[in-house]
Amino acid sequence: MKNTIKWYILILLFTFSVGCDDEFKEINSNPNAVTDIDDEYLFANAVLQSLRGNGNTYAQFPFASQYAHVYTGLSNKMFIDRYYDNFTSAEYRDLYEGIFYGPIRHIQDVIRMTKPGGDRENEVRHAMAQVVAAMNFSRLADAFGSVPYQQGGLGQEGNLYPDFDSVEFIYKDMMNKLKEVISVLQSADAKKGYPGADPFFNNDLDKWSRFANSLRLRLAMRIRLVAPDDANPVIVECLSLPLIEENEQNVRNENQDSDISEFQNPAYNQYGYWKWKMSDFFVETMKNMEDPRLEVFAAANANGEYLGLPNGLSDTELSKQNLELIAVPSDQLVGKASTIYYLTAAEVWLLRAEATLFGLVPGDANELYQTAIRKSLQQWQVSEEAISAYLSDNQYTTLVGSTERQFEQIATQLWIAVLPNAMEGWSTIRRTGYPVLPNRYAPKYDLGVTDGELPTRCKYPSSEVNINQENYLKAIAEQGPDEITTPLWWDVKN
Repeated sequence: MKNTIKWYILILLFTFSVGCDDEFKEINSNPNAVTDIDDEYLFANAVLQSLRGNGNTYAQFPFASQYAHVYTGLSNKMFIDRYYDNFTSAEYRDLYEGIFYGPIRHIQDVIRMTKPGGDRENEVRHAMAQVVAAMNFSRLADAFGSVPYQQGGLGQEGNLYPDFDSVEFIYKDMMNKLKEVISVLQSADAKKGYPGADPFFNNDLDKWSRFANSLRLRLAMRIRLVAPDDANPVIVECLSLPLIEENEQNVRNENQDSDISEFQNPAYNQYGYWKWKMSDFFVETMKNMEDPRLEVFAAANANGEYLGLPNGLSDTELSKQNLELIAVPSDQLVGKASTIYYLTAAEVWLLRAEATLFGLVPGDANELYQTAIRKSLQQWQVSEEAISAYLSDNQYTTLVGSTERQFEQIATQLWIAVLPNAMEGWSTIRRTGYPVLPNRYAPKYDLGVTDGELPTRCKYPSSEVNINQENYLKAIAEQGPDEITTPLWWDVKN
């Protein structure tokens, strides 16, 4: 509780000092923005907003968790689940600007201040800030595709109309920068970091180094199918260095069972308003696998049953559902004190299993796969007895069959293990093709604007289109139409 209060006080001080701008030009040109604010306040704010801000909150719901078929929305959020795209003035904007005008804006200021020759030059702090920048820019690129990257969030330097960079450039540049970051952090003096201003790891630079290397591994694995010559050497490098291996090293934000909203998981209030349901696909997949995490993620109905709501139902079919019997997310996912996870040991072990399965490094893919499952179950405090039973007597916890079948098993476990970070679940489906989602057909399902096909990206918000139109038009000329069916550069398997 003391740490949470400390971060909250830091943010109160920061907010009081610099205020809050909502419009594009104000945010990018405000001459009073941060020039007299210590970089530690900016850093702590950017770290917290990376997981607690509107950008990540809207990324998870209403978008990624529905596209990943973990949740099924009701009210007007069901139209995102039905694959419509008329959200450019609201939901897309909340996601896009929530990341740019929150964590990216502030972490770019930290990078500017701590770079060589900067007002507060500091190699260690600069490296830590680069990791936070990468986690946010990668989320934006995974949601929208091309985004302002090299010039994004640099309004302090007078760039009000930034160029867009391609997903390919962004990924390759982030991997290169993270390599440099890891080299710095491995031998860094912790006194030069952020003691007292690090909400993630309390200035434990070993954990920051593992975070940077694990994030670099995630990025490399994401692009290995489209750019193996670039990705594979990076994967090998990452696997030769310390990674996130234990749950105490997970990248997360812990919250409190408090009536003060700043101490709560933002999903608590969001769920309290929208009241979404568990997806039938998710529930049935977990039931078929006899996965003990179902009871962790979902709350049973009054009859003690776990029933899900199919995604994408038409109005006629939805009216036939008894919503009172549909499972809802548990307090572990949407409670006041629920933890927000960004990158975990379970995810890393599964990526290692995948790399081993495809011969990128030597090892036993099945052993790595089972370690990943164990780490995930331990993360959610499943009993050791239940873990042992699940691993020893379940056909889904041992890799079997062809290489492609084993790949499907790994990807499906990855889709589960990343929760509540559903952005990674949606990205896993797009990257791997697994798990295979149910086909949608009329009249049972509403086919939206995609003819029932899973959206591959979000559309740019109208604010960006209107204000930065020249660069927006260049971006879509290179990337493809600004439609939710345009695949990202790394999305080549589906």
